[in-house]
This record gives sequence, C-alpha cells and structure tokens, in this order.
Amino acid sequence: MKETFVAALTPGTSVHSTFLVQAKERKIARSGSAYLDLDLQDSTGTIRAKLWDCDRFTLDFEVDDVVQVVGEVEDYQGSPQMRVRKISRCAPEEIDLLDYLPRTRRDPEQMYAALMDRLRNMPEGPVRALLLATFEDPELARKFKLAPAAMSYHHACLGGLLEHVLSLVELGDLTCDHYPSLRRELVLTGLVLHDLGKIDELTCARGFRYTTRGQLLGHIAIGLEIVRAKMRDIPDFPAALQDQIEHILLSHHGKLEFGSPKEPMFAEALVVHYLDDMDSKLEAMRAQYAADKDRAGEWTARNPALKRELLKPTAD
Repeated sequence: MKETFVAALTPGTSVHSTFLVQAKERKIARSGSAYLDLDLQDSTGTIRAKLWDCDRFTLDFEVDDVVQVVGEVEDYQGSPQMRVRKISRCAPEEIDLLDYLPRTRRDPEQMYAALMDRLRNMPEGPVRALLLATFEDPELARKFKLAPAAMSYHHACLGGLLEHVLSLVELGDLTCDHYPSLRRELVLTGLVLHDLGKIDELTCARGFRYTTRGQLLGHIAIGLEIVRAKMRDIPDFPAALQDQIEHILLSHHGKLEFGSPKEPMFAEALVVHYLDDMDSKLEAMRAQYAADKDRAGEWTARNPALKRELLKPTAD
C-alpha cells in the first residue's frame, strides 16, 4: 500500500515510495551526460524529478507505468524537485490506481445524486425527458462519475467533469434568476450536456489520455452523437428545440479558433459559453494557487491554461 504522497514531499524529505510516471524525457546535460526529466504523480499532485547519468541504469518503465522510487527532495528555484537514486517498474498486481490519479475532493455519488435531483425537478416535457434518458443510462452514469473534465487545464481529476457540471448548474440557476428573460430549461440543458462527449474522448485507465476516437473526433462531435441518439428515442422531440440544443453544444467554446464549429447565436448559448469559460478558468486558478502554496514570492509559476503567472491572494 502506498504510504508517502506528493503532498507531503518537501525539500529535505527522503523518498521511498511509488508514483505514476506522467512524463519522461531523456535529455543531455551541459556536461554531456544523459539524464531523465520526469513528472511523477499520485492522487495528491505532481512533482518534477531528475535521474542524473541515467545511462548507468537499466530502465524498464514508460509513461503511465507505476514505479518504485528511492531518492530525496531538493529545492529548485523555489519549488520541490526530486533527485532520483533508484527507479523501477512495479508489478501490475501491486497497484491500486486510485492512489495515483487525482480525484475530486467531493463524493461523486453525492454529486450525481444532487444532479439527478435537479433534473427530476425540471418541468415535465421533452427537455426533462432528454436529460433523464441520458443520465439515468447506467453505463453513461458510470463513465460520467469518473471522467475528468480535461487532461490538465481544469478539473483534471477523477470526477472532475461531474464537479464542473454541478457547479455550472448552480451558476445557471443563479444567472436565470438574475436575467428572467432567459429560458432556464435551455440554459441548464446546455450546461449539463455541453461536455458530455468527454466521457469517451478521454480515458483514465492509466493516467489521463485521449482515446483514439477522442483524438480523431473531439468531445463536441462525440457529445452531439450521444445526444442525437437519445433524442431519436423520444417520440416527437421538437425539431426546433433539437436544433437549439445542438447549437449550444456546437458553440460552447465561443469562437471558431477555440474549436467551436459555430459561435453562440442566441442568449442561452452565450450564457452557456461564458459560464463554462468562467468556471473552467477559476478552477485553473484555484489549482495553480494550491500547487504553488509553498512557492517563494508573490507570484505563481506560469499557468498553462491561462498563459500567465498569477498574483497570489494576500491575507486580509
């Protein structure tokens, strides 16, 4: 059983534990010797690691393998970094992947129950029928409870997609309270369904990776396919409503250059885009602050999702 986790690693800590290899690259040092540049992760976070003079070792592992590591943690430019002394691949039977993949801090079963309660409280009609047909599907529910919302940019953890969607549903209700002209059912439908395709775009079997289908089609096309299949099973689903729901899915990234086949063309589609964008970016900020809580100085490291350093919040 894994005992030492990334969150407990500080400069000066000796390490004898197991980690999932998130990244592995052989590089050449200024001295001319080769070294391995590694990202090692577990359910609490990721740490950079170096194996110096790596050609002296027999290396039997690749990215997404779980490895046994012996080393120590050093301070490198204000952040912890591991100097690896020994590293070897663990046998599959020794691994519980829940120890190595980041997980939502909330209970997925409780979150899913809260989502279903909100959907069941919607007015009777084709929208409610569509959403219940989708989320009462046992296999879809199983995938949705586990799926990350992204590879790394935001909610990149088991249950991250569900956490993101439940947050959006709460934001959607608040927004519709403030702007009563909005069609609440349409806003909530878009928020709940917009990233549905990620259940098949991404895999979390061993690290977070794109499936072949996900790489070829993307979550927007996959999600549209799933939703259309559910609509076909509902007798006399209104054609105009179908077009509007599909438009929200197609436009939720907001701009063509961000991967949306269409840009939002009515108010509810615009709201879905902006709420999705806001929730994603605020979570990216939260995660960056958490990762750099012990980093020296007033600024975080550069956040890849936001493409900037972030000013750390100060205590009042």
